[in-house]
Amino acid sequence: MIGIVGGTLLLENECIAERKEIELKTPFGVAEVDLGNLNGVEVAVIQRHGREKNKPPHLINHQANFYAFKSLGVRKVIGMGSAGCLREEIEIPAIVIPHDYIDLFSSATVFNDSLVYITPGFDESIRRVLIETAKKISNLPVIDRGIYFQTRGPRLETKAEIAMIRNFADCVGMTAGSEATVAKELGIGYAVICTMDNYAHGIRGEEVNYELIIAKAKENAKTCLEIVRRAVEIISE
Repeated sequence: MIGIVGGTLLLENECIAERKEIELKTPFGVAEVDLGNLNGVEVAVIQRHGREKNKPPHLINHQANFYAFKSLGVRKVIGMGSAGCLREEIEIPAIVIPHDYIDLFSSATVFNDSLVYITPGFDESIRRVLIETAKKISNLPVIDRGIYFQTRGPRLETKAEIAMIRNFADCVGMTAGSEATVAKELGIGYAVICTMDNYAHGIRGEEVNYELIIAKAKENAKTCLEIVRRAVEIISE
C-alpha cells in the first residue's frame, strides 16, 4: 500500500476508486484516512487539512497522520502541495521536486518522551520516480532539485521574510518539512511534488493573497495528480 498526503485540492479531485473513509486512533490523536485504489494500486490518502478543510497548517497533526500510515503498513508516501516560487528566473507555473528542506519553526516530532536524533531528508528513491515520471508526462517545466523552506503559517510571508529566505531556498510552503521529519522518525520514505503556482511575496514585485494562490493551484492540480498516478504504479512494482 502506498500513502498519499495532499492539500485542499485533493478533496476536489476524485482521485481514488472504491473509496472508503476511516478514522484511525493513534497515540497522537485521530487521523482521517481514505482507503481505495489508484490505477489498480492500493493507496491510503490523507487530506492534510482535513475532510472539512478545518485544519490550518500550524495545527495539522502530522504525527497522527503518519502514525496512521505506518499502522496500515504504508512504507512509502508521496506528498503533494503548492509552493511559492522564490526564484525570479523560473517561469511559472512549474513543477518542483525538492531535494532538501529548511524547517526552523515547527516542532513536529513523535519523540516527546525519549532522546532520539534522526538525520532528516527526502527519500531519494521516491524523488527519482517523481522526477522521471514528471519529465515524461508533464506539460509544465520540471525542476528536479530545489530547497523547500517551511514557514509556520497560516499567514503568508511578509516581503521582508521572503527577501531573507530567498537567499537560502528555491520555494516556500508550510507543511513538507514537518511531514518529511515525522515520516523519517517513523521509518517511512517520503518525498514531495509541488506545483509552483505563484511567486512569493515581493518576487518580481508580486503581491499575493490566498484566494489567488488557490485559483492558480487548481489550474495545475490535475497535472500533479496525473504524475502521482503514474508514480504510484512504478513505486508499487
